[in-house]
Amino acid sequence: MSWKRGAYPEFGLEDVVAAVFLLKDAKGRKQISEELNLGEGSVRTLLKKLSHLELIESKQKGHYLSEKGLKKLKEINSLFSEPKEIEKIEGMPAYALLIHNPPEFKSIDLRDEAIRFFAKGAMILVYEKGQIIFPEDGRPLKDTLPEIAQDLENLELKEGDLIVITWAPQKAHALKSAIHVALFLKKGELPRDILEVVE
Repeated sequence: MSWKRGAYPEFGLEDVVAAVFLLKDAKGRKQISEELNLGEGSVRTLLKKLSHLELIESKQKGHYLSEKGLKKLKEINSLFSEPKEIEKIEGMPAYALLIHNPPEFKSIDLRDEAIRFFAKGAMILVYEKGQIIFPEDGRPLKDTLPEIAQDLENLELKEGDLIVITWAPQKAHALKSAIHVALFLKKGELPRDILEVVE
């Protein structure tokens, strides 16, 4: 039996989580497709699965999270934050994301994961004693990259938070590579319904 891989809608867990963040507000299929850089067929399947799990509702103005979906979003937010766009790095779109109560990690492994997932570059930082620092040597970010440090101060930082910054030529790749790093550390704690979307 032959089949064409391209005929199958393809999306990953990163797309599912990004879609949940996006659907806090009503969005049309075309807008989701553009923001996630996913084909409309894949977006249609993704929305169908989210709807089947009763995580979203749809109206004329678009698709949005249901009560159950909002509950799952809260559970995700207790693990890691929604990626926030920050100022460009190396002229590329960049996103920052906070991972709460991170397990032990090696910065190099997390950077490698981000780059494996289409990021052009990644920075791994921690928030300790009121400062954003590089975990390897305790260097404060504000000493080397004051503009980025200032940008990050708008985030709701908590002691011990891990900060992941990723950048890529495509906005969707920068966004999803940050989520990918969060999933690399926290996938096992995700709500079951979210994992079911890709199973």
